[in-house]
Amino acid sequence: MPILTVSELTKTFGGEVLLDGVAFSIEPKEKVALVGRNGTGKTTLLRLAGGLLDADRGTVSLASWARASYLAQIPEGPGDSTIWMHVLAGAADVRALEARLRTLEAQMSTPEIHDDPGRLQAVMDEYGTVHAHFEHTGGFALEARAGMILSGLGFSETDRERLLGTLSGGWRVRAELARVLLAEPDLLLLDEPTNHLDLEALEWLEEYLQGFPGAAVVVSHDRHLIDAVTTRTLELEDRRVASYPGSYAVYARLKAEQEERRRQLHERQQEEIARLEAYIRRYRAGNRAPVARSREKRLGRARERLVEGPRTHRTMAARPSAGSASGRSVASLKGVSKRYGDRLILRDLDLLVFRGDRIGLLGPNGAGKTTLLQMLATLEPPTTGHITLGSNVRPAYFPQEPTAYLDPGNSVLDEVLADRPMAPEAVRTYLGRFLFSGEDVFKQVSMLSGGERQRLSLAKMLLDEPNLLLLDEPTNHLDIPSREALESALQEFPGTVVVATHDRCLLERIATRIFTIQDGVVSDFHGTYEELRRRRVRQSAPPAATVSKHSAPTLGRRRVPRQSAPTFEEVAAEIAAAERELEDAGRALSDPELYRDAQRVKGARSRYEAAQRRLDELYGILATVKDESPAR
Repeated sequence: MPILTVSELTKTFGGEVLLDGVAFSIEPKEKVALVGRNGTGKTTLLRLAGGLLDADRGTVSLASWARASYLAQIPEGPGDSTIWMHVLAGAADVRALEARLRTLEAQMSTPEIHDDPGRLQAVMDEYGTVHAHFEHTGGFALEARAGMILSGLGFSETDRERLLGTLSGGWRVRAELARVLLAEPDLLLLDEPTNHLDLEALEWLEEYLQGFPGAAVVVSHDRHLIDAVTTRTLELEDRRVASYPGSYAVYARLKAEQEERRRQLHERQQEEIARLEAYIRRYRAGNRAPVARSREKRLGRARERLVEGPRTHRTMAARPSAGSASGRSVASLKGVSKRYGDRLILRDLDLLVFRGDRIGLLGPNGAGKTTLLQMLATLEPPTTGHITLGSNVRPAYFPQEPTAYLDPGNSVLDEVLADRPMAPEAVRTYLGRFLFSGEDVFKQVSMLSGGERQRLSLAKMLLDEPNLLLLDEPTNHLDIPSREALESALQEFPGTVVVATHDRCLLERIATRIFTIQDGVVSDFHGTYEELRRRRVRQSAPPAATVSKHSAPTLGRRRVPRQSAPTFEEVAAEIAAAERELEDAGRALSDPELYRDAQRVKGARSRYEAAQRRLDELYGILATVKDESPAR
């Protein structure tokens, strides 16, 4: 029986139909991604599902035994509550049981109850029932769980007593997410839960949701998260919802294949209609007129059966140009430190950035990533040390929150024109590549959505043809198609890129060098984010000497003797076999028939995850073999 059933749901805002006849259901323990372009109504649909909005028509039915919790993109809450008390309020029912236990304990110690056997027995009976319920709901571990969740989301123990009103928007979202997760509802409704999370918190949330025992509907632009967590995808498009089996990557492939089949069918039907029309025109009069009239009937039927061709959605087309190239040395940092008051942010940095570098900038929130980008952009001076830009370097800085760098009173057109010697029509054509067309260019900046402001900031930055891009969370507020378009543009950009981002898909596609800031120090890794992640996994693993023989890695079914390490060729052969197994498991997951049987889905998913773990393990072994091989 579904935990959530949505039937023929319709919702109108300001005379515009946002949802029309939406229908779907969610099974217990099922993890589902809800995707769609910005503005299609995903948040509205989540709020309807959570009972926070009323539909114009249709029904939303939550199973009678189920509890649902909703995480808003912009949470509300009492600013005078501490983080700790706010999070514990998420388990108000468990806390009420605990309060009742304390009350009953106090009653049992009073003479009027203690000295009356009948009343004492009644209180003890209730105490036993409440105690059992409290234990069943995890009450004894509640505070430990709250601490674990807060720690996973980046809060220290000393943070717990801070007031919500003193937190930034990002940390406020984290506190609300902790409250929702602690409640452990039967159904989670999460609206952009990864906003403002750093990589460590992202990976923690991903692992948490994978192990979450209930159902979840997740709206997120984080493709890595929904790929790892969800097993079905709901697409909201043209006011209706379509369901696709599998994760986001499977959905994207199935959607592309569906669109291609639709395009081919539409073209064949159009060709048939054209042939019939040509025949009728040619033979309308004369000996073949009866046949032509028969073809007219066929033409009518063909037009009735005509399938609409796939919709073409406009996507951002940044196409950045670096203009003239910089010198080989782009930036040199020598002995650079940065201090704000008594707080040391960065210390003793010695770094070189070269033309063509694609650098990912990592570190927890507040580590100094934005500060480093601003210093490279010459917007912020170092406290000590020297930063030298190379010859012909033209840096451009993209801020994390573009509002501070935009004039809210300007129109989109005036914001870009500024004092640039360009004709308005040329600027309007340029803005069309960033999805500002027609009357959109006359909208005031203050009226733009977060995604529109992000696109406007990108347009301004790229118009001056910089050859050093310094990007601070450039995918914030962008929907998935715009993120993918930005990734493609950065891949083609001929200059140098330094990007601070928590978007793992962007990192994996762009970065070939990683700066990690930790405790004011920058470590420099020459390689991709995935290579860095695997290296950290190897380094965090226990030393080989401390691992028992029962847990020593093996290759296939053959146990490798401790005294004889595997050769490079042996590990490579095992990797090839593991990649074939992963490919086979992935194909099985993309079979729509699989999802008719929940047990088969579980088995197929387990097989895929086991193959992925095995492949990661083998790559770790391979790197060890390569590292220990003698130089030639």
